[in-house]
Amino acid sequence: MRADHADACLPTLVDLAAGEALDAYLERVADANYLTTARLIEIVRAGHDTTTAYLMLAPTPATLERIGQLTGANTAALQNATLAAYDGTSLDLHGLDPAHQSSFRTISARGWIPGHGTQICPKCLVDDGIWRITWRLPTTTVCGAHGTYLLATCPGCQRPFRDQRHSPLRVVGPQTLCGNPLGQGPRKQCRVDLATLTVEPADDDCVRRQTRQDAADAGGTVGTFAGELVASEFTTTLRSLTALLLHLAAATRTPSHLPSWARDIAAASTAGVRRWNIRPPQDPVLRSRALTAADHILAAEDIDTAAARFRCWLQHMPEVPEGRLGWLADHTRMTPTLTRLVMAAHSPRRRLSHLLDQSPPLTASTRQIPQVLPARLVDEYLAGLFNARPATVGLFASLCLARTHPHIHSWADAARELGLQPELGERTARASSASLTGAPHDVVKALGAAARELGVDFRDLEDRVRHLARATRWFIQWARTHRAGTRRASHANAVWWLWVNAAGGHPNASPARTTAARARRFASSLTSAQVRTLSAAVPMPTNRYEEDHT
Repeated sequence: MRADHADACLPTLVDLAAGEALDAYLERVADANYLTTARLIEIVRAGHDTTTAYLMLAPTPATLERIGQLTGANTAALQNATLAAYDGTSLDLHGLDPAHQSSFRTISARGWIPGHGTQICPKCLVDDGIWRITWRLPTTTVCGAHGTYLLATCPGCQRPFRDQRHSPLRVVGPQTLCGNPLGQGPRKQCRVDLATLTVEPADDDCVRRQTRQDAADAGGTVGTFAGELVASEFTTTLRSLTALLLHLAAATRTPSHLPSWARDIAAASTAGVRRWNIRPPQDPVLRSRALTAADHILAAEDIDTAAARFRCWLQHMPEVPEGRLGWLADHTRMTPTLTRLVMAAHSPRRRLSHLLDQSPPLTASTRQIPQVLPARLVDEYLAGLFNARPATVGLFASLCLARTHPHIHSWADAARELGLQPELGERTARASSASLTGAPHDVVKALGAAARELGVDFRDLEDRVRHLARATRWFIQWARTHRAGTRRASHANAVWWLWVNAAGGHPNASPARTTAARARRFASSLTSAQVRTLSAAVPMPTNRYEEDHT
């Protein structure tokens, strides 16, 4: 059977598979209708105002309508089978006009625009014979279904798969042969069977990175140190940061300090040859590991952790006349998120978090750090270093003390270590850093002096107060002896007072079921004698908390 009527729907309709690339779909359509792929392209081009230029990048509406007329497929589904489906998420195709070839140079200058060819997963081709459109994205390097790296180059012809220069469809049709023309006549194609090719299992980190990228490709948001980023901002930042890491690897004089994949870049690099911000590495394994290294930085819990991770790469930057910031800007496309990261990592000596990470632990254990540093110590050692409320400074001081311990790498980790919500640690660090008026070195010195007065196991004190919160007999006896007329309901207020003053706890973490306003009214009504006797409910080695209250 032949289908030569240009205006008729083809006799045999073929369903477009989910995620299938349009060119591979048309090859299946041609095969089902006993057409050569060249004849099917002729029929498509016979429509009014149709063109197959940039068919896989941004087909014209007329071309999609023509293909839909021939195949019975929905035009929206057909467009989703091209890279146009990722415009605004993983790609920026704004300004591309298939009628003007010069417009491609405009979008290609933005970097990482797919060109001729595609990557493949041989195992997927064995499973169902479907060529995925996502294989064409430079940020797709791993097959999530099989946990393997993709392949980019045919071992037979040493060219990208589907490297068709004159037709978007292969002569071999839907077969799993390579089918690339060999330049020895129109009937000479590479005959390598792609289904027989072996693939390398992907690293776990690369698989996780690909999962995050797939979420961005689907139009979702992705979590980073800067918060949730929309797909376009995340992907652009990821590509730009990856390009920087590749350039830093190429420029290093100490490759032994780099990961193995980056050492390969350093060994093979020639200064001034590569433009990684325009064209990424062709090898999917190398590209995947570079992307994963960049994503590891972006996925940090906070800006300080991200800056610390990036700083390990900045030490490989060469000394240049234009300075560090100029060199970085010249080697990638800066985004707001990347600019924030670069500025945070650029001057580490001026960042308090960096000094804390470099400092030896200021206490023997994190159990010797209260959730909030006592007000007496804040007044004695940290006065004048921050323009913030003493309670905020006390909380931040405790987070700083925890940050000096080697197993704590972020403000969120410090808060968790002290039994606080990670978000509270991040918010407090941002607010306190903004209110810092003294030199970071002076803050670290003051923290060391204050830490020498902390010899109590505050986690044990917190457990004692939690025990008192579950019992009321002690409070009834105390009230009968020292505060006649006190209602039993004030038990919660007394527990809150002990939590904040005796255990150094944060009010938000108190085990007492009361409001802060009620608890503070109760505290303000206590006499000095009542403070001493109430403090005795939680035995202390010193009377520093009486001094705080006074």
